[in-house]
Amino acid sequence: MQVRGEVGRLRGLVGPDLAQPVLAERLQRRLDAQRRPVGDLVSWLLKRGLPQRPGCWSMLCDEGARIDTRGTCESCQVLVGDRRGLRRAVAEQVLEERLSGRLRLAQHEMGREVERRLQEAVREELVRKAAARERAVAEQAVREAAYELQRQAFAQEQRARAAAPCADCGLPEAAGLCLGCTERRGIAVALEEAVDYALVLRFDPADAPGTRGLRQECAQATRSVLEQRLGQLRQQGLDEASVAYAGRRLIEELRDRRRWAALVRLGQQEEAEQAARMAAAAKRRKQQHPNTVEARDAAGAAAGAAARRRVAERWLGELLAELRAVCSLGPAPAEGTDWACVLPEMAARALSEEPVEMSAGAVGELVSA
Repeated sequence: MQVRGEVGRLRGLVGPDLAQPVLAERLQRRLDAQRRPVGDLVSWLLKRGLPQRPGCWSMLCDEGARIDTRGTCESCQVLVGDRRGLRRAVAEQVLEERLSGRLRLAQHEMGREVERRLQEAVREELVRKAAARERAVAEQAVREAAYELQRQAFAQEQRARAAAPCADCGLPEAAGLCLGCTERRGIAVALEEAVDYALVLRFDPADAPGTRGLRQECAQATRSVLEQRLGQLRQQGLDEASVAYAGRRLIEELRDRRRWAALVRLGQQEEAEQAARMAAAAKRRKQQHPNTVEARDAAGAAAGAAARRRVAERWLGELLAELRAVCSLGPAPAEGTDWACVLPEMAARALSEEPVEMSAGAVGELVSA
């Protein structure tokens, strides 16, 4: 059992292929060093044959040799160098004291004095290391205790959080917010964003009351259409959680469709088209591999589309900030594009990819966009 355990340990250090040869070499080396027959084989294996005897801090060291490469252990060489350096320093100190007259010793007594001081220095070093190990053990115990307290506090917080009722409907053990209320909050946020994207190209920055009224009407109409869809799902027998989940997917799909339509219209402006042409031309000049005409054209088209989208997204951000500032009577946005002149042209432009034609004054068409 002990032999199998040592072989398993060596497999983790040197791999399965070298574990048994390494152990066999260790046993043979120690048999050769003993130079006499083994009387009690079990006792010899447990006490002398099997245990690894590292001469340093390395886990691969065994009596000054590496068990993986069979070469000299570099860590042991470092320790040997440190010991030699310590002996040299002690010898130089004794010699300096003798030459200066502070230490009166005969020549034959120099060696004994050096050995005595060397042993004293080694004992002091061992005492320091033992104290350092004790401090490390104590610090580790303190850290483990602190970690355990943190783990207990975290587990208690997790249990308290899981047991908290829903903040909206009061459902017990809902971790603060149940699934249905989470979806309903998501529906409210997505609905506001969908209304913003519906009005972002059609509002009049100079008519704040009219813009707020139009936004309210659009929000009510959008909410009415959504409630009709959710009522149909309830009639089909779905529970409230499933209805809320489906409603969030529907309103997010509408929001994404409106955002895409706004980006397409903004990307059709001359500045966006110019940025796309410049990016495409620059990409074609840089494109070398593959060097076919089709590959260069494809790379240029991709670069142009990316540039057009970047310009459209920047403009869309400006418009959304201005729309929200107008609706909330907040501070005026920073100077940017003169949208009062640009918006009517974009709103009147047809969008072939859009499934429903939209006009500036009809709230019902805004909802179905």
